[in-house]
Amino acid sequence: MNKYFVILFLALLLNRVVAQSDTIKINSGEKSAEAFFNEGVSLMQTKNYKDAINAFNSSINLKEKFDKPYFDRGLCYYELGQYEQAILDFNNVIALNKDTQYVEKNKFIALAYFSRAEVYFIQTKKEQAYADYEKTVELNPSLADAFYKLGVIDFQAGNFEKAIERYTKAIAAKTDFAYAFNDLASSQFEIGKIEEAIENYKKALSLDPKLTFTYNSLGSAYRKAKKYDLAIESYNKAIELKPDYYIAYNNRGTAKLEKNDLDGAMKDFNKTIEIKKEYAFAYNNRSSIHYKKKNYKEAIADCDKAIFMNDKYGEAYLNRGISKEMLKDFKGACEDFHKANGLGITRAKQYFDVCE
Repeated sequence: MNKYFVILFLALLLNRVVAQSDTIKINSGEKSAEAFFNEGVSLMQTKNYKDAINAFNSSINLKEKFDKPYFDRGLCYYELGQYEQAILDFNNVIALNKDTQYVEKNKFIALAYFSRAEVYFIQTKKEQAYADYEKTVELNPSLADAFYKLGVIDFQAGNFEKAIERYTKAIAAKTDFAYAFNDLASSQFEIGKIEEAIENYKKALSLDPKLTFTYNSLGSAYRKAKKYDLAIESYNKAIELKPDYYIAYNNRGTAKLEKNDLDGAMKDFNKTIEIKKEYAFAYNNRSSIHYKKKNYKEAIADCDKAIFMNDKYGEAYLNRGISKEMLKDFKGACEDFHKANGLGITRAKQYFDVCE
């Protein structure tokens, strides 16, 4: 998604309206504020941000209350990673227009709030970002990207119902918004609306068939619905688009494991580990195959690796404890069950009788 927001900002840069010098004319070779502004816009379009900033500085020096160069200079600072300077410029745009009653001007101010929110979001200042996205949609309810980002923050906070509301509004404002359909589906998945999630993942893919992560997510939704063949097809597509997509290999292996295709699952977990040696989930998943094949020592070895990579991995402690119990290492099993329970895997309690 980060790539998407970069594209969004570039779109803002490249679609700026070049001002016409209708208020200050160029006299005897001297440039007007608008002429310097136009020069800055042209420089932005070639990504020459530093020279664009100089041009905007000259524009502002000639006409201090000219809001457009502040906005575009803020975008330049954003692209250069100079976020505090960007915020100051967006602040100036908002301050210069605080009393405006014009609808079209409000849309411009909305962009200033949105752009400042984007900076806050990158700085992980989520509360400030959220407030600015809210102000954005108040001023311009048709700005789908602001509704979308509100949904992202709600989703990250675990407010899935609210996220669904935000993504739905984003889609209403922009009906071909593939990312919004994807994230709407993910929110529905989180609250157990699996069939709705499946339909919206499919909608996202109909709009953008190159969304690799959406094929992976669709596969997980199918797997949740126990439609394993469809899940595997979706994971296959994700891997076809991104051959080193280790998460899709791991998830496809899980679908095969749940389908009881142990050999196929083993190949996928091995491939996951080949691509991403430090991926703890794959080792834990592979341990389940060893357990099913009664290779308990190999199962324990894989759990050891998973725990070494993530010592808070409760499932790995539980699985290791079960294999230890099969080898009659009751003390070790008991320790692992208690550790798993302490890490939130409450079903480990059903194995506590081994501790008696």
